Amino acid sequence: MLRDRAEELGPLAHYLLEVEWPELYRRAEQLRAAGTPPDDPQVRRLVARIDELGAQFSGGDRQLSAGVRAAWADDPAGLADVPADQATTWGELARYLDMARQRNDTKEQEHA
Repeated sequence: MLRDRAEELGPLAHYLLEVEWPELYRRAEQLRAAGTPPDDPQVRRLVARIDELGAQFSGGDRQLSAGVRAAWADDPAGLADVPADQATTWGELARYLDMARQRNDTKEQEHA
Protein backbone atom coordinates (compact mmCIF):
# COMPACT_ATOMS: atom_id res chain seq x y z
CA MET A 1 0.00 0.00 0.00
CA LEU A 2 2.76 2.46 0.91
CA ARG A 3 4.63 1.66 -2.30
CA ASP A 4 1.44 2.25 -4.31
CA ARG A 5 0.90 5.56 -2.55
CA ALA A 6 4.48 6.64 -3.30
CA GLU A 7 3.87 5.88 -6.97
CA GLU A 8 0.69 7.97 -6.89
CA LEU A 9 2.60 10.90 -5.38
CA GLY A 10 5.22 10.67 -8.13
CA PRO A 11 8.22 13.03 -7.89
CA LEU A 12 6.81 14.53 -4.71
CA ALA A 13 7.31 11.17 -2.99
CA HIS A 14 11.03 11.26 -3.79
CA TYR A 15 11.37 14.73 -2.28
CA LEU A 16 9.40 13.80 0.83
CA LEU A 17 11.21 10.50 1.40
CA GLU A 18 14.71 11.58 0.47
CA VAL A 19 14.81 15.22 1.58
CA GLU A 20 12.08 16.47 3.87
CA TRP A 21 11.43 13.45 6.08
CA PRO A 22 15.12 12.81 6.86
CA GLU A 23 15.63 16.52 7.60
CA LEU A 24 12.69 16.53 10.01
CA TYR A 25 14.15 13.53 11.84
CA ARG A 26 17.62 15.11 11.94
CA ARG A 27 16.16 18.27 13.49
CA ALA A 28 14.11 16.25 15.97
CA GLU A 29 17.20 14.24 16.99
CA GLN A 30 19.18 17.45 17.49
CA LEU A 31 16.45 18.76 19.79
CA ARG A 32 16.25 15.44 21.67
CA ALA A 33 20.02 15.26 22.09
CA ALA A 34 20.08 18.86 23.34
CA GLY A 35 17.56 17.96 26.04
CA THR A 36 14.65 19.93 24.59
CA PRO A 37 11.44 18.73 26.27
CA PRO A 38 9.04 16.85 23.99
CA ASP A 39 6.29 19.38 24.71
CA ASP A 40 8.41 22.25 23.36
CA PRO A 41 6.58 23.98 20.49
CA GLN A 42 9.46 23.26 18.07
CA VAL A 43 9.24 19.54 18.76
CA ARG A 44 5.46 19.52 18.58
CA ARG A 45 5.58 21.26 15.18
CA LEU A 46 8.16 18.78 13.88
CA VAL A 47 6.13 15.77 14.99
CA ALA A 48 2.97 17.30 13.51
CA ARG A 49 4.73 17.65 10.14
CA ILE A 50 6.20 14.14 10.37
CA ASP A 51 2.71 12.81 11.02
CA GLU A 52 1.28 14.92 8.20
CA LEU A 53 3.74 13.30 5.81
CA GLY A 54 2.85 9.89 7.24
CA ALA A 55 -0.81 10.62 6.56
CA GLN A 56 0.02 11.50 2.95
CA PHE A 57 1.69 8.14 2.46
CA SER A 58 -0.89 6.11 4.37
CA GLY A 59 -3.83 7.83 2.72
CA GLY A 60 -4.91 8.99 6.19
CA ASP A 61 -5.08 5.45 7.63
CA ARG A 62 -4.05 6.01 11.26
CA GLN A 63 -3.76 2.28 11.94
CA LEU A 64 -1.33 1.89 9.07
CA SER A 65 0.73 4.85 10.30
CA ALA A 66 0.76 3.42 13.83
CA GLY A 67 1.77 0.04 12.42
CA VAL A 68 4.69 1.56 10.56
CA ARG A 69 5.83 3.36 13.74
CA ALA A 70 5.49 0.10 15.69
CA ALA A 71 7.56 -1.78 13.11
CA TRP A 72 10.30 0.84 13.40
CA ALA A 73 10.15 0.59 17.20
CA ASP A 74 10.36 -3.23 17.06
CA ASP A 75 13.23 -3.56 14.58
CA PRO A 76 14.81 -0.24 13.64
CA ALA A 77 18.13 -1.83 12.69
CA GLY A 78 16.46 -4.24 10.29
CA LEU A 79 14.20 -1.67 8.69
CA ALA A 80 16.93 0.93 8.32
CA ASP A 81 19.58 -1.67 7.48
CA VAL A 82 21.97 -0.17 10.04
CA PRO A 83 24.03 -1.63 12.90
CA ALA A 84 22.22 -2.14 16.21
CA ASP A 85 24.11 0.71 17.93
CA GLN A 86 22.77 3.20 15.39
CA ALA A 87 19.29 1.76 15.86
CA THR A 88 19.44 2.53 19.58
CA THR A 89 19.39 6.24 18.78
CA TRP A 90 16.38 5.68 16.54
CA GLY A 91 14.54 3.94 19.40
CA GLU A 92 15.23 6.85 21.73
CA LEU A 93 14.07 9.33 19.10
CA ALA A 94 10.91 7.30 18.41
CA ARG A 95 10.02 7.36 22.13
CA TYR A 96 10.70 11.10 22.25
CA LEU A 97 8.45 11.75 19.25
CA ASP A 98 5.73 9.56 20.76
CA MET A 99 5.85 11.71 23.91
CA ALA A 100 5.45 14.80 21.70
CA ARG A 101 2.51 13.11 19.96
CA GLN A 102 0.86 12.51 23.31
CA ARG A 103 1.38 16.18 24.18
CA ASN A 104 -0.11 17.20 20.81
CA ASP A 105 -3.11 14.93 21.41
CA THR A 106 -3.60 16.44 24.87
CA LYS A 107 -3.42 19.98 23.49
CA GLU A 108 -5.95 19.12 20.76
CA GLN A 109 -8.35 17.67 23.34
CA GLU A 110 -8.01 20.78 25.50
CA HIS A 111 -9.01 22.97 22.54
CA ALA A 112 -11.91 20.75 21.39
